[in-house]
Amino acid sequence: MTHELEHDVIIIGAGAAGLAAAQQLKTAGVKALVLEARSRLGGRIWTDHTYAPVELGAEFIHGEHAATWQFIEPAGLEAETWPRGRQKGQAYRNRFARQGRLLTDDTLAGRVDDLFEQVTTYTGPERSTGDLLLSLAGSDEEAALFVANGLACMEAAEVARLSASALSQERALNTAGWENYHITAGYDTLPVLLAEGIEVRFDTAVTQIEWKERGVQLAVQGGQLLTARQVIVTVPLGVLQSGRPRFLPGLPPAKQQAIEHLAMGHVTKLVLHFNQAFWPEFTFLRTDGFVLTWWPVGTAAAPALMGYTGGPAALKLAALGQESAVEQGLQELGQILGNKARSAFIAGRLVDWSTDPWSLGAYTYTPVGAGQARADLAAPLAPTLFFAGEATATNGHLATVHGAIETGQRAAAEVLAAR
Repeated sequence: MTHELEHDVIIIGAGAAGLAAAQQLKTAGVKALVLEARSRLGGRIWTDHTYAPVELGAEFIHGEHAATWQFIEPAGLEAETWPRGRQKGQAYRNRFARQGRLLTDDTLAGRVDDLFEQVTTYTGPERSTGDLLLSLAGSDEEAALFVANGLACMEAAEVARLSASALSQERALNTAGWENYHITAGYDTLPVLLAEGIEVRFDTAVTQIEWKERGVQLAVQGGQLLTARQVIVTVPLGVLQSGRPRFLPGLPPAKQQAIEHLAMGHVTKLVLHFNQAFWPEFTFLRTDGFVLTWWPVGTAAAPALMGYTGGPAALKLAALGQESAVEQGLQELGQILGNKARSAFIAGRLVDWSTDPWSLGAYTYTPVGAGQARADLAAPLAPTLFFAGEATATNGHLATVHGAIETGQRAAAEVLAAR
């Protein structure tokens, strides 16, 4: 094994949290080294530019007040309301399909919205969102189906495990706003911006963290040892749950229990590219098929539909494999929208975040009984070991890029305060 000179601060992970932390430390005059297991920046931000910028991971800036704007506005990056051309505050146009046909019930969207509002503003005792939904829906099985599927997609969650109390509280804490925006040039422009002036080492997976009061020693895959005065861990929850990296000594019970009690949600994305936009206008097309939600992406010259499936159904879609999943998506779209789905098709791509070795899931949700877990996961250990990433967001901004940025900034402030 080889040894390196001591570093001031090492940050594990070059996603939004790690890079935001590094930038905040840089502003304070503290140099940080960022270690990244992947061969690229961004973590769960991943843009495909083959035809037009299409987001394979994080897609939207969620909110007109999101922390993301503090970086992209000074840099002059353009972000447009989504869907393109929609005015701020204008209602989304949602369409619904069951068993391969578009539904024409004019009351369904309103019933779905009303039921969703009841579920997400719940103030009663702890219970699962699935249980609450059943009690509120009554005989409206159709609205209950689409609300359940919608929550599975939005929260990447199994609704039978998702805490109704936590969901309501997290939404009430949100201060970012509810408008959605696309970064026109692609979301991957953000991590490039955040990485300016930061030293990042790619293909550098940390296998062990030995932490003490006076410093931390990291073992890197391949046998190298790095030492640092302080370390910020931004490793996704799914990887922490797999036991990577190993901590010596083991983490305190409260933190280990937080890792075990929080849930890493599942998302599978299926992108289908076409030579023309043959579909009627919609914001979301919500279905009961393998692909639970579709929305238009790409550009006028390179149109595409994004198929998005969250929760347990995401694993079912991913299990098909790319070729079969693309065929399934085309078949479902053909039934709903007509034969042009196949004749206009150019290419498709399946992205399964649950088998990605450096995330093992998409983003986190709070199961029943895990309300304290995010705060416990976020808490620093000694003056040397700090934690960031969307799983540690305690302000309602979990599962978002801006939430990850805020946790990185919070961890950087804790590092500075402990020096």
